[in-house]
Amino acid sequence: MWYWYIDQETEKRQNRMAKKAMIITGIVFCIFMLSLEALKINHDVTSKYGSWGHYWEHEHIKKERPYLAEEFDAARQAYINNVENASLYEIKDSDHVESVSVEVTSIDSHYDSTTKDRIGYWLNYDRVDVTVKMDASFRELTDKDKCYILIGVEDEINQNLADLYNRSKYYQLYEQYKCPYSENLIYKDLHLQLEHTEWCIFTDGVAEYSIYGDFYEVSKKNGKYTTYRYRERNGEIVKFELYHEGSTNSSSQYTSDTDKKQSEDTKNTNSSGKRDTTGSSSGSYDPYDVHDYDSADKFADDKYEEFYDYEDEYEDEDEAYDAAEDYWNDEY
Repeated sequence: MWYWYIDQETEKRQNRMAKKAMIITGIVFCIFMLSLEALKINHDVTSKYGSWGHYWEHEHIKKERPYLAEEFDAARQAYINNVENASLYEIKDSDHVESVSVEVTSIDSHYDSTTKDRIGYWLNYDRVDVTVKMDASFRELTDKDKCYILIGVEDEINQNLADLYNRSKYYQLYEQYKCPYSENLIYKDLHLQLEHTEWCIFTDGVAEYSIYGDFYEVSKKNGKYTTYRYRERNGEIVKFELYHEGSTNSSSQYTSDTDKKQSEDTKNTNSSGKRDTTGSSSGSYDPYDVHDYDSADKFADDKYEEFYDYEDEYEDEDEAYDAAEDYWNDEY
């Protein structure tokens, strides 16, 4: 009788242990399955959004502004229409401007690649091309006078374009809802980058004129082009000088008169490898005409102001003078 009681207690204990083991096994299995599911969710989120922070930001904006992409598309089209119909320049009696026309080209690119900083992205590229037609009397002006007039016209056009862009709902939506960690707007489940450029071309029917940086270029219909370098100070052009002349070939690449001269000099090289005295002693384009001077100090006396005005790295005129001497020693 005693042994039978002990066997029952042992069996009950074993059953309890078996149940406990089953419960523990079930809990472990559930934890394992939940962990797998969590890993899958984490993989899906980080693969698409880069990080959980990006995901929550995306969900926040999606909840706050569910139709933001549609609003943004409409705002962009409204901005383009405003630019193409705007009066970008007020024609004056003395500016020789006949008419101003504008065209906006929009190109969108889509990239799926995702990183920890970005969930793939769209690129919205908008280019504003402004064509300013000058009157026939403009052709009679000197290039320096033309450059002065075109600087003023382009400044006014660029200011008006900047005002239209900065005040547009297109730009304001982008600034309001772009993500602080990426400086991009979440657009159609991806990040959106904006690129906006403006280009102004002047024409008088015979030539086209453009200004970029400190350069003013005249391109004629026969393929010849001339580039000048200018310096503007207090609303006046204080320096204006020829920088480059050349022509465009059939592949639309520049072939400069300097390159032609270099080719002719190469033909004049004699069998000993020395250049003929009638040829150029330099094999590369020289914007400062270094070979017109027979000493470094004469070159520096005449050119140090150009080095100081046009090159950014010189702190004072003495440093520019030394640099001009070094240039002559290197190039002559």
